[in-house]
Amino acid sequence: METNYIIEELKLKGFFKIPQVFSQIQINAIKQQVSRYVTKKHPGIVFEEDQKSIRGIHGLHLFDKFFCNLSRHPILLKLAMEHLGEPCYVHQYKVNLKKKHTGQAWPWHQDFIFWKHGDGIETPRLINIGVFLDRVTSDSGPLCLIPGSHLLGELTDIELSAGAWEQDVAAQLRYTISEQRALMLVEHYGRKYITGNAGDVIVFDPQTVHRSSLNLSDKDRQLLLITYNAISNRPFKESNRPEFLSAKGTKALEVNEFSETV
Repeated sequence: METNYIIEELKLKGFFKIPQVFSQIQINAIKQQVSRYVTKKHPGIVFEEDQKSIRGIHGLHLFDKFFCNLSRHPILLKLAMEHLGEPCYVHQYKVNLKKKHTGQAWPWHQDFIFWKHGDGIETPRLINIGVFLDRVTSDSGPLCLIPGSHLLGELTDIELSAGAWEQDVAAQLRYTISEQRALMLVEHYGRKYITGNAGDVIVFDPQTVHRSSLNLSDKDRQLLLITYNAISNRPFKESNRPEFLSAKGTKALEVNEFSETV
């Protein structure tokens, strides 16, 4: 698929899904690596409200060569660089697990406001690239995005009082968009549920309004998300958030051939 077409759609709608980027062999290898951390005590692990089910694992690229190399995959990194128009680095890296039956929702929100206020990044010149590690269906808690909302600026109208960094990744997020405002946006712009197969890739702008519902299915719905930031858009101050949420190293990445055997 033409990169120029993907970038144009990103500019117009704020998101684009690319089918079958990764083979099932590669996806199996990624999931096997992820599974190693599900049973380990790791500072980047966040739990659901039940304190039993893992909600997400953050910062795997910081100490695992396999995940570091994945962030430099030619398709992912080249797309990020071409969209941003310059070299970039990984600002955030996570796997949202969405466990069957217990995977909680993410409320309506935009991503950039967290990086602006939490990390000192001045402009939304970042891009999110997500890899489906499982088949995503309408009942497994798919991403739901509002087309064109990335062009409307900052839309957050609910802000919780300042708390620990966990509030930035919990079911009750620090910055959200009210249901009333979201419904107005949906009435005007519509909404798109992003379903698909393992190996598909979703790319979306950090200002695109999005949410995801509970995983009501009988299968887990894992999504690996890499956020790339333009080198010229480095934070202007040091963040108080842990490195697995806010990158301390901002050296430009170089493309590397990814292998499932790494």
